[in-house]
Amino acid sequence: MKVITWNVNGIRSRIFNDCISSKLKKDYTLIPEENSAIRDILDLDPDIICIQETRCSIENSKKILIEGYESFFNESNLSDARGANRYSGTCIFYKQNIKNVEFDIQIPGYKDDEGRIIIMKTPDFTLVNVYAPNSGTNYENKIKFNESVLKYLTECEGGVIFCGDLNAAKLTHFDQSKTKPGPGTYPHELDFLDNLIKNSYIDTMKCDTVYTWWDPRQIKENGMSRARNRNKGWRLDYFFTKNINHCSSKCLKYIGENNKNVPLASDHAPVLMQ
Repeated sequence: MKVITWNVNGIRSRIFNDCISSKLKKDYTLIPEENSAIRDILDLDPDIICIQETRCSIENSKKILIEGYESFFNESNLSDARGANRYSGTCIFYKQNIKNVEFDIQIPGYKDDEGRIIIMKTPDFTLVNVYAPNSGTNYENKIKFNESVLKYLTECEGGVIFCGDLNAAKLTHFDQSKTKPGPGTYPHELDFLDNLIKNSYIDTMKCDTVYTWWDPRQIKENGMSRARNRNKGWRLDYFFTKNINHCSSKCLKYIGENNKNVPLASDHAPVLMQ
């Protein structure tokens, strides 16, 4: 089985085509176009695609179609700048041959008003797809989120796949011992990653390119930020498994970069587990 996780930084912008969301026609339908980032994803024939930071309402999700796949979206229930089409959100695309699927969007102890969690339950495994809060703007929320997610994952039985943008990085291009902790590197965020391992979860990454996010605010080189061009990044995106054997994951840094006439789709790279 192949599973992909990707923070797309807006599913309606430069993922299915080369348009930003504000340029889409009112009656648009998004399907994968040739030379699009999502087409590169589909060429890998994944069984499941987990997406974070969709910035897409459930109503608008009805206009996003991938042949051969069903989908399930979760949205922000907040308003204005944190409304469904502008903030957060998650979704899962899964092949139509995956049957007897159930979904949940809440875990005990945490009220998710921002569409950050999707739990997909099948007869063979439970998949938990999350977009963790950024502690720079959601410090207390991040603590509560991590505590509740860890408790839920610890109590999960059977095979479990836990994936998504965790907004926490033990691996960065800079030496963390020489810098002051900040969003993504606070001790409680790094402890969350360690506690997953202590509770029998396996970090599946086996790849030379471990960074999955690069600061997009730097000047451009070769059509992308200098940080991405020089691979000076952070590892924010993960696959952890429990009671599932022989899985490994790798970063697909090339997808969404400015190559093959594909515009830069996201500041994150997808991660493939198989």
